[in-house]
Amino acid sequence: MRAVSSLLLFLALVPACVAQTPVTAQYENLPGVAVYSNGYLLSWDSPQYTQVTLYGRDGKPAFSAPEQIGDSSPVMWAVDSDGLVAGAYTPNRLMEGRIDLLDSFGNVTHTINTGLYIPQQLVFAPDHTIWTGGYNAANRGTQDFNVLHHYARTGEELGQALPWSQISGDFRHPVIGTLLGGQLLYVANDRIGWNAALHPGSRTWIEVSFSGVFLGKYDLKTADGLSLFPVAMTASGNAYAMIFKSHSARFAVLDRSKRVWQKVVGDPSGALIGSEGDNLVFSNLDGARTTLKFVPSGSLRVEEPQQ
Repeated sequence: MRAVSSLLLFLALVPACVAQTPVTAQYENLPGVAVYSNGYLLSWDSPQYTQVTLYGRDGKPAFSAPEQIGDSSPVMWAVDSDGLVAGAYTPNRLMEGRIDLLDSFGNVTHTINTGLYIPQQLVFAPDHTIWTGGYNAANRGTQDFNVLHHYARTGEELGQALPWSQISGDFRHPVIGTLLGGQLLYVANDRIGWNAALHPGSRTWIEVSFSGVFLGKYDLKTADGLSLFPVAMTASGNAYAMIFKSHSARFAVLDRSKRVWQKVVGDPSGALIGSEGDNLVFSNLDGARTTLKFVPSGSLRVEEPQQ
């Protein structure tokens, strides 16, 4: 009888566990391109890129915000798993970095002033702290600085990592970069991934541990020379990149042991716009409705070499 009771309890718990990870989600009238992160969706009104809209877990818009505040640089956005939004930008007349924290209604609840360090990318870590990628406004190509900075929500700086001299390539001045409607900085449970421009032409994928240890860098190219652009990083650390001008596979996954990006197949239709845990999130547009499909990353398998 005890065994039967245990089985019934297990069966009762299964639906609750499964429900934590949705199979699909639907959104109406998205304004344009989108990035999925931590259960929330950020969507931009491409190709104008004048504002960004946050969509909640219920699939409905929470608030919209302008892409530029006054004469500032374009805002880079990130959203945490509890709906807190961070926006990093530079008031051009001041040349000082700034991160605004916004609640789910779009109200600024706190501002983090970063001084001469200008954050151009940002992402929330699993512990709700903020990692940023940026540069020192006082740098003239002769002084070293740390690219990554780590902040608490209170504004306290928790640390710095990745000296520019450790990764600098052909550019005299640091090229950190921004990407409207996209993402260049990613985080997993044990590492930070950065899509960096270090040389003319192909970009570079850089990984750093949370403790600041440099883990490696990888050319963003497939073995046969196709250019790549990272679009998702799962909780377990698998990095997926879109293949430009693909002939067979649309995406590749990083094999760190072989130091190569391997083409993968088995993905559904649509654009890969992020991840939820170890699931990949694909977006499909049908008229005014956008459907997101959550696909286990393990279902994408390495492409077999052609005979």
